[in-house]
Amino acid sequence: MNMRKTAASFLSLVVLFGAGACSTDNGGKQETARESTCEKLLGKSGVEWVKNNTAGETGVSADSDTLENARSLFHKQARSWASSTEELPNFSNSELCRVVKTQSSSGASLSIRYGASVVPFDHPFDQDMPSAPARTVTPVNTDVKLVHGKDSKGKSKYYVYVRCQVEGALPAQKDEVPLEGSMTDSLTEKESADAHLKHLLHSARAVVRVFQCQNTPKVPTSIAK
Repeated sequence: MNMRKTAASFLSLVVLFGAGACSTDNGGKQETARESTCEKLLGKSGVEWVKNNTAGETGVSADSDTLENARSLFHKQARSWASSTEELPNFSNSELCRVVKTQSSSGASLSIRYGASVVPFDHPFDQDMPSAPARTVTPVNTDVKLVHGKDSKGKSKYYVYVRCQVEGALPAQKDEVPLEGSMTDSLTEKESADAHLKHLLHSARAVVRVFQCQNTPKVPTSIAK
């Protein structure tokens, strides 16, 4: 393999995934917050996966949130949960990474979001519900599960749920209000559920390291077969 060509290709990846807004630190060095968040979530192999399965060039949206802001919102919502509440909580999540197709009006994108789940960890995702068809559940361990399937419009959705106890929240919160990560993807050409779940699981490892879960959930690097 031509090492010069390989280096040039990797540089192109970095440039494309550095398309977000930049900020300057005290030393005058420019950093791209959106790039660092997306790369932390997807990792090098995830970045290459997106590039290898996308026709045309891609860049990172400058409107994504930061891991620290997402953690703050999740903690606030987790602490606000009360066990006596029977209605579904009105939670919102944070979009941490959006990869878009440049020079295109198609609106194709890959989005990763994290936030408080409105359903408990043991929700029967594999059963048909009025609001959503049955989905495939892949247990990972006692603290982590993966879910994927079609929504009511026939679009593929990928989810990861993590029992993440927030300091100051009720003890049952980690089960009733787990951390939810989701991936929607109209960007890549290949529709492999395993690939999507693999990279979503990688993102969960990055998020859990920052979200300060008191129960220290273990998020593995891969899905056991």
